[in-house]
Amino acid sequence: MRFDSLLFDIDGTLMLKGQPLPGAADALSFARSQGLRLQLLTNTTAKMPEALAEELFHAGIEVVPEEIQTATTACLGYLQQHPHLKCHLLVPDSIRPAFSGIATDDTNPDVVVISDIGEAFDYATLNRCFRMLRGGARLIALQKNLFWFDRDGERLDCGAFIVGLEAAAQVQALVMGKPSPMFFEAALRKLDTSASRTLVVGDDVLTDCAGAKAIGASSLLVRSGKYDPKLFEAHRQNVDAVIEGIADFPRWWMSGNTAGHLRQG
Repeated sequence: MRFDSLLFDIDGTLMLKGQPLPGAADALSFARSQGLRLQLLTNTTAKMPEALAEELFHAGIEVVPEEIQTATTACLGYLQQHPHLKCHLLVPDSIRPAFSGIATDDTNPDVVVISDIGEAFDYATLNRCFRMLRGGARLIALQKNLFWFDRDGERLDCGAFIVGLEAAAQVQALVMGKPSPMFFEAALRKLDTSASRTLVVGDDVLTDCAGAKAIGASSLLVRSGKYDPKLFEAHRQNVDAVIEGIADFPRWWMSGNTAGHLRQG
């Protein structure tokens, strides 16, 4: 069956350390020329789709905010569907205004919502969350990435701290972003398509490819960003095809995938 939709990861696939990867803009233009519907999926939590679209535009990659789905927008959608939940929010100031309509309680919350707050992850902050979780609050993680690429190099992401809280409080976080099936399924609903007609393109076997497999979609791994040969070998079952980088996507597509048959790059 021919694919009609593509879900592209952003960081590590289209962008790296704030710069566009070679061929990123051309790959999206090519996909559109083939009549494919697109969504860009990201676990980035410090920026809303409008800010990300502007950042991508300045990098030469033209998308509209409606084509971007973030872990933050997924979390907001979930909380809006559950308005009775009182939340303790650990989110960066840059996105806090988006949570203005969410009920909060910093003493006895129903849920603890954790995003990447960078250097604000200190002992007092984490211990306060730990006590809330031990007291019965549930844990919502916008995402569980362990690290990310900043302009000056690798940085710990919120997943490194969430894993510790899960172990200490003996709880399991509800994850809003990749590889959560509901994150990918929300994108399919926006595109009005099915998993069997969707290809996920990304650099991370643990989020992009595992998420695709969990919903029954196909995945194309790019050897850029977080690509790690050892992780690839350990999780090869999550990956349907591989290319060197996003610049190779048009060639890969035209060399045999137009009928929907995956081939290795």
